[in-house]
Amino acid sequence: MSDRNWLFSRKTDLWVLFAPVWLTWVISFLLPDSVIQADFSLWVFVIVIIGLDVSHVWSTIFRTYLDKDEFRNHRTLLILSPILAFLFSFTLASISFHLFWRVLAYVAVFHFVKQQYGFMRIYKARNGDFRKKYISDNLVIYLSMLFPIFFWHINLNREFSWFVTGDFIQPNLPQETVQYINIIGIIAYFLILGLWLIEELVYFKKSDNTLPTGKILWTMTTAGNWYIGIVYFNSDLVFTITNVVAHGVPYIALIVFYEHRKSAFTFKPWSKNLLRAAFTIVGIVLVLAFGEEYLWDILVYQEHPEVFASFLDYPFELPSQFWQTVGLAMLSVPQITHYIVDRYIWKSNDKNPHLKEILLQ
Repeated sequence: MSDRNWLFSRKTDLWVLFAPVWLTWVISFLLPDSVIQADFSLWVFVIVIIGLDVSHVWSTIFRTYLDKDEFRNHRTLLILSPILAFLFSFTLASISFHLFWRVLAYVAVFHFVKQQYGFMRIYKARNGDFRKKYISDNLVIYLSMLFPIFFWHINLNREFSWFVTGDFIQPNLPQETVQYINIIGIIAYFLILGLWLIEELVYFKKSDNTLPTGKILWTMTTAGNWYIGIVYFNSDLVFTITNVVAHGVPYIALIVFYEHRKSAFTFKPWSKNLLRAAFTIVGIVLVLAFGEEYLWDILVYQEHPEVFASFLDYPFELPSQFWQTVGLAMLSVPQITHYIVDRYIWKSNDKNPHLKEILLQ
């Protein structure tokens, strides 16, 4: 593809950013209840968890540790982040494994929400869409995710967890109160989304501006995805595929896009060709993701011997709670480091001198 601005274009985004998410919806509605309610199969674990969820975490290294310019610009952040991630994890896990998973779940939710918000802001900036509105874009993008999360908190019958069972705080409200809140909340949810969409269509019909298709599709897809995955379906399978695909695919695409476009003004021959950049990034992160998940499974989860049992001794029992805490903390370093550095590497400032040029031009 010769166009260096291939991402954030209508035709490409439909196939790269939106179609994969919409496909998970189609799959969710077509699968029989017996499959939806069962534990998700091995192919889901391999393709979705290893291939997308864990892989997107490792893709950050191309934007940070494997890039000389980026490492120099963020040197302190990149050196301290893994250290802080380990100390953070070790401290929490030393107090309680349950506390560790609970805190990590909320940090992960924050990270997922901010990614959706960040993409929406990119679409707004590219379209020059900074007008005042009755219903703000920020309100709608946050509402699209935080209401389903709120629904999850008050409805105790959800058959899925973010990481482990009971990682979210869930108040035990009377069922009548929960049903009342559900009805009012769902009505308000769709009403606000509908009014926002109407305001978008009416304004741009009356103006000479181009309809912000990317922003609208991104916001409505986010809303639909979190509602379908958390509220409409009560399934670990549906929640996993909708959540991971909507988060992992755009992030990996963004990393490939950034590295490909950055080669225009830095000497990075491996990323000048789009296909080479994509295959290099995806290939390396898949290997790293498999290695990380192997360690998680052999040391902690011990759930997939059919994938990992042929490698060394399976399972490997850590000798004491102290070493279990150390193992949990060390294995969490890539993920938490990803959460930390991601807050800084996408900010338009002196430490990211090419960011605005790459994303907005």
